[in-house]
Amino acid sequence: MTSIINGVTFFTDGLTTSMSHQRANFKFTEENERILKEHHIYTAPRNKTNIQRFKRNGVFQMGVNSIVEPYSMVLQGNWFMSIGAFTSTNSSLPVNSVVGRYSSIAHNVTRMFGNHPVDRFTTSMLTYDSQVTAFNDYLAENDVSFDLVENPNKNSSPIVIGNDVWVGQDVRFVSTGVTVGDGAIIAAGSLVTKDVPPYAVVGGVPAKVIKYRFPEKDIEKLMELKWWQYGFADFDTIRFDDPIDVFIEKIEEKVANNELEPYKPKVLTYKDLV
Repeated sequence: MTSIINGVTFFTDGLTTSMSHQRANFKFTEENERILKEHHIYTAPRNKTNIQRFKRNGVFQMGVNSIVEPYSMVLQGNWFMSIGAFTSTNSSLPVNSVVGRYSSIAHNVTRMFGNHPVDRFTTSMLTYDSQVTAFNDYLAENDVSFDLVENPNKNSSPIVIGNDVWVGQDVRFVSTGVTVGDGAIIAAGSLVTKDVPPYAVVGGVPAKVIKYRFPEKDIEKLMELKWWQYGFADFDTIRFDDPIDVFIEKIEEKVANNELEPYKPKVLTYKDLV
């Protein structure tokens, strides 16, 4: 039960990326509240009596390609993108985004709007966008038409965020698609213009690799183990402040002793809502 997207392995079956931003609309009825609760989907982080922040009979949305794992937290916005277990997002990521497990997305993380072609006589939308009313009215008044040429930039492409990723506040992604590898960290205020390697710490405008979280040998072992395929309830021998080499040894021992089973929860899609 895995999906591999742009080299990142997600332990959720059926995940896909798409340019489509199609969403289905739902009312936050008692029944849909029950369904979200049954699937352990949270939109409020620290309220035991009310784990949802949507208003009764208000509208929320889910992408038609979105798959939501239990124990995930969508804490901003009114739509669900694909998001893995134990991940929290404080930003309304584009609905065609894919986020893995155990990741943390801070406030005001956004994808920039479209890139314009730069090798034509003008960067204006007039060369490729047929929906701009001002341009269309001008051409109609002058009884002129032109053959538009498609924008070569693939704007509104998906953001793909791996597992155990931390995206800091006010990070911006370019519109043409970025993949963030497992274990990476993106510093607050960064502009991410290209893919981020696993376990890299990047920052700046544009974002560049500052360092890596761990030594190369440890990163190789972590990428081999892919510890995020498991539920952390099984990490009974792990101390949360174990040095990374000790953590790796303990997980390796559990794997060798067949003490870990991949976490395969029941997921939520728009077809489960009413």
